[in-house]
Amino acid sequence: MRLRCMVEDKDSEHEDDPEAVGVGKLWGIKERGVCWGDDRNGVTLMSVDDMKSFQTQAKKHEQDGWYLLGEDFVVTGGSTTRADLKGSGILAFVCDPEDPIPSGYKKEKALVDGCTLTDFIS
Repeated sequence: MRLRCMVEDKDSEHEDDPEAVGVGKLWGIKERGVCWGDDRNGVTLMSVDDMKSFQTQAKKHEQDGWYLLGEDFVVTGGSTTRADLKGSGILAFVCDPEDPIPSGYKKEKALVDGCTLTDFIS
């Protein structure tokens, strides 16, 4: 399988929507790389220099569990990507109290109120 990748240090894709996930201060994203394979499944890796800003915006946009966070980076992708990253130490960002985290999984306080970081990646 071949991968095609694109790296952005500025945001051009979402110029019409000032709230969209994009490179810049609002989301705290320094750089974003997007790769996709022949099967059209994509993976996005974002270098984040302000994780609190990122988490604040992610909470507003209610993408529970969609963002997988490292210390200074975020990954998004489909079910294959998520399955591949289980056990890697990366944590899912969850803010929905109706989305229970089973016992035995890590639950860490996120940088924004009402959200949790967990190693339960569904």
